[in-house]
Amino acid sequence: MNKEINITETEWKIMEILWKSPMLTLGDIRKALSDTDWSSSTIKTLVRRLTQKGAVGIDNSQNKFKYYPIVKEDKCKLKETHNLIDRIYNGSVKMLMANLVSESNLTDNEAKQLMQIIEKMEGGDSK
Repeated sequence: MNKEINITETEWKIMEILWKSPMLTLGDIRKALSDTDWSSSTIKTLVRRLTQKGAVGIDNSQNKFKYYPIVKEDKCKLKETHNLIDRIYNGSVKMLMANLVSESNLTDNEAKQLMQIIEKMEGGDSK
């Protein structure tokens, strides 16, 4: 992503749909969100916000507005991961992984190997 685009949790649902199936109409997006209780106007507002942010583009070449993602899914996920680590764990991948490992079913050896990888990533320091 060239510029910093912040995608809200509700907007993320729209993006997931468009990443899976680009070039959808508002009706298509509405159908994909049928499990939510969102109104048509809410969905339209979310799509409009995403286009204003530069996350979603519009193709109206066939006299029908079709929406597609401009931002790449992997880049957005990476940015969100960094935001989570910075916000919750003060930038420490080690702290994040320690919490995940403590709540998982990893063997002691797997946990040890994972922590060694993290320490190597962080340059051996402990935050």
